[in-house]
Amino acid sequence: MDAIQNNEQLEAWMQEDPELRDFLLLVAPLLLQPPRPTATTSILQKLQGVAAAASSHTTSAAELLIASDLEELDNQRPRPAQGGQRITEEWLRSLSSADCVWRFRMTADEIIQVAEALDIPEEFKVEGRYNFSHIEALCLLLARFRTAADQYNLTMLYDRSQSSISRCINELVAYIDTRWGHLLDFDHDFLLHPTKLAIYSVAINQQGGPSTSVFGFVDCTIRRICRPSEYQRQAYNGHKKVHSLKFQAVVLLNGMFDHLFGPMEGHQNDAHLLKASHLMEICAVHARRERVGDNAPIEDRFFQVFGDPAYGVGAHIMSLFSNAHITAEQRKWNAEMAAVRIEVEHAFGIVVNTWPFLNAA
Repeated sequence: MDAIQNNEQLEAWMQEDPELRDFLLLVAPLLLQPPRPTATTSILQKLQGVAAAASSHTTSAAELLIASDLEELDNQRPRPAQGGQRITEEWLRSLSSADCVWRFRMTADEIIQVAEALDIPEEFKVEGRYNFSHIEALCLLLARFRTAADQYNLTMLYDRSQSSISRCINELVAYIDTRWGHLLDFDHDFLLHPTKLAIYSVAINQQGGPSTSVFGFVDCTIRRICRPSEYQRQAYNGHKKVHSLKFQAVVLLNGMFDHLFGPMEGHQNDAHLLKASHLMEICAVHARRERVGDNAPIEDRFFQVFGDPAYGVGAHIMSLFSNAHITAEQRKWNAEMAAVRIEVEHAFGIVVNTWPFLNAA
C-alpha cells in the first residue's frame, strides 16, 4: 500500500509541475541505480526537499536532485585512491629485510629465488591485458595472502587497480596449481621415495613414537567460507557449525606437507576424504619397504600413515587404540603416539598464522 500511495503522490507532483516532470524522466534511471526496495521512498524524500527549497526560490530542482544523488553515491561506496609504489626488483631490494618480511613474509632474495623456482614467466600476462613482472606478480600474491584485508589496501600500496590485482592473484594461483600441484599428490620420486620414508619413520621413533613404520600423520582441516547461495547443506559442517571446504593432508615430523587433497564439501567426514583421495591405494604401490619380500608381515612390508581413531586400522594406516577397556600398555602407546602426532596440528596452525587470508571468510 505504501508503494502505491508513493507512486500516486509522485504522479500528482509531476502533473502539477511539467518542468519537474520532464527533468525526472531524464534523471530517473540514475536515481534508481542501484535497484533497492526503498528507491521510490528515497526519491520522494528528495522531491520533498526540492519542493521546500523551490518554494523559497533558493536554487533549481535540477541542481538539488543532482547534488543529493551524487552525495548519496559517494556515501554508498567509498574507495581509496590508487597510489603507492609499483613493485620492481630494484624497489624490492631497497627495502630492509624486516620491512620486506613484514610486507611479503619473505626477504627480497627469497622472493626472487621462489619466483624463479616456480618457473613464473618473466612477463606474466593476465586477462584484461594486464602485464606483470614475475617478481611483481608473486609479491602481490604474497601480500594478498599475508592479510585478510580487502584488495583495495593493495591498490594504495602498490599502484595497481583492484581489478588488475584480483586477476593477477587468481591467475597466478591457477598457474602454480597447474604447474606444481602434482608434487602434493604423492611425490614418490623425491620427497616420498622409500629411502626417505625409512628416514622419516626412524625420526618419529627417535622422537618418542613407539612405532617403527609410521612416516607421516594424516588429518583433515576445514576452511570456513561465506554462506553460498546454492548447495548450502553440502557446504555446512555440523561439527564446527560453519559453511566450509575440507582438505586432507599428510604431514611429516618436520612440519612439511607431503600430501594434500581437496577441497571437498564441508559436510563430508574424514573417512570419505581418505577414500576419495585414494591415499591407501597410493601407499600400497609407493610406500613399500625396499628389499622386503611379499611374504613378510604387513608391518615389515609397508610404511604407514598415522591418524585419529576415526580412520581405523589397515595395512597402510595406523590409529590410536579406541576401545574403552584398553590396557595400561595400550594407553601408554596412545600417549606416546599422540605426542608426536600433534605435529600435524602445528602444521595447519603455521599455515593459517603465516597466511591469514586462508582463514578469512
